[in-house]
Amino acid sequence: MSIEMGRSRLAGIGALVTITMLVGACAVQRAPDATPTPTSKPAGRPVPEPQAEPSEPLPVDPMAEVAGDKPLPAASGNYERYDCMTGVENQHARIAFEARGGQVLGFSYYSKWKPRTCSIDVQHTDRKLKWRLTPEGAIRVHSPIGVYVIRSLPGAYVFEFQNIQRMKVCGMMGAISGTMTVKRVPGAATCSVMGIMDR
Repeated sequence: MSIEMGRSRLAGIGALVTITMLVGACAVQRAPDATPTPTSKPAGRPVPEPQAEPSEPLPVDPMAEVAGDKPLPAASGNYERYDCMTGVENQHARIAFEARGGQVLGFSYYSKWKPRTCSIDVQHTDRKLKWRLTPEGAIRVHSPIGVYVIRSLPGAYVFEFQNIQRMKVCGMMGAISGTMTVKRVPGAATCSVMGIMDR
């Protein structure tokens, strides 16, 4: 009787151990991987794509034709002559020109920034230059060293210098950009500059 009871007890203990192991195995969870799984897109602001480095801008050809410009018509009408200076002895700009019927025929520009001087002569008869009439009625003069735009207004002439290369006319680095305005007052011309005398 005691042997039978002992066997029965051992069987019960064995069954209990087996059940305990099964329950423990089910309770164990798998630890997450150390490396996260990739997601399609992170939340928040989108990450911009890498851009290529900007290239150097191509040089603009000052002699290139401009769409809409036309050949300059022959000048007619009354003549006007101006010679005007602004500034002081060691730092000034001066322009002299002739116009006919409000159309400038040519101009000479001189500036001094002691000890440097600049000298420019732009004439309609110069074959290296191209004179054009813009759609707005201004004169565009193309030259190998830059572009000049001349506007004839009721009360003034405005000369705009666009990237005129200083090395050719002043013997120094850089470019002349800006305007010189001459009031249309015969015999008492007054003028002013903006930008062209900047270093």
